[in-house]
Amino acid sequence: MSVKPLALLFILLLAACRPADDGLALQADYLQRLSNAAESSDAADFDRTQLLRYRLPPRRERVGEIPEIRIGLLDLLIDVRRCPDLQQQISLRNSSLGKQLVPSSRLAYEGDLLRAIDACLAHLQAAEEHALLATLSNLATAKRAQLLPVFWNALNASPEVERYLRFAEQALPTAPAEDQAALDALAQLSALGHSLPDALPPPAAQLDPLFFALHASPQGGQLITSLASLSHTLNQASRVLASRQQRRPVCPLGQPTARGRILQNIFVKYYAGGLQPYLAQVHQRGQVWSDSLRQLSTVAQIPPLTQAYLLRLVGPEQSLWAEFVAANAAHVRAWQQTLKSCGLAPGQSGWNGQAANADQ
Repeated sequence: MSVKPLALLFILLLAACRPADDGLALQADYLQRLSNAAESSDAADFDRTQLLRYRLPPRRERVGEIPEIRIGLLDLLIDVRRCPDLQQQISLRNSSLGKQLVPSSRLAYEGDLLRAIDACLAHLQAAEEHALLATLSNLATAKRAQLLPVFWNALNASPEVERYLRFAEQALPTAPAEDQAALDALAQLSALGHSLPDALPPPAAQLDPLFFALHASPQGGQLITSLASLSHTLNQASRVLASRQQRRPVCPLGQPTARGRILQNIFVKYYAGGLQPYLAQVHQRGQVWSDSLRQLSTVAQIPPLTQAYLLRLVGPEQSLWAEFVAANAAHVRAWQQTLKSCGLAPGQSGWNGQAANADQ
């Protein structure tokens, strides 16, 4: 066997191993059937290069430098018998492992350190050790002031967050698995950001599962791909309906025609019975997702590039989410106008909620 057939066989095997993208297939099938029924060739295929807009800017442009506050000498001043938790946290930070903390672990550590400082401050207050009390109070103030930058570095340097907020190769499946853990994690991270610096970051045992939930879910990226592809599909489909009416009205006398019945069948069988349930799933998940990201975009001290990207996803205007919502509403109106012009809309005398057996 020559090299060329081998290469072709390898490509075919890869394609066979790739999971079917039924979300995009559903959209393509709907658009094709609608175009055929409307006798239109105007619809354009979804261009995947549009998805390149939906990935975070380079990490180096989002992660900030945080000045190091030296705490090494404190272990010479703190009596281990009086403040054992603080002594332990200082020793951890000065260890080789502590000096290599990843940003998400650093966020949990800062919370642990400040809790230990608060406990020690209470002890020193009772013992009236004013000099050490002042030193430790100043350290606590400085550390609290850094919590928001530490929080943003934890998110911006997290491969889990980057993956969840980046487009995927495939759209959300038509029957997606439950994804509540990731959606809850996103909401909790947003709430955590808003609570800082008054509240403290939780320990690693509570924080790590949030990042893991994002890591375990492919659906953040799939949702981004679905929103982009559905906006395209819906806009193209609305254009098909509008252009048909402008070019040659489906029902020029306002009465049902054979072509009008064909379009009504497409509406019942392939829109209401096929695409619309998928739209509802995407909208339901997207609503929770967009609310959390919109809240996250308002957390204080957010890096400008991070905020710009989040607003590109879920901002009130010209964002991925806003364009999807607008395209969805516009397509409903396009169907209403087309079917009403024929007396075939729901509530009119010609309405038939049952799809014909013949495929269109």
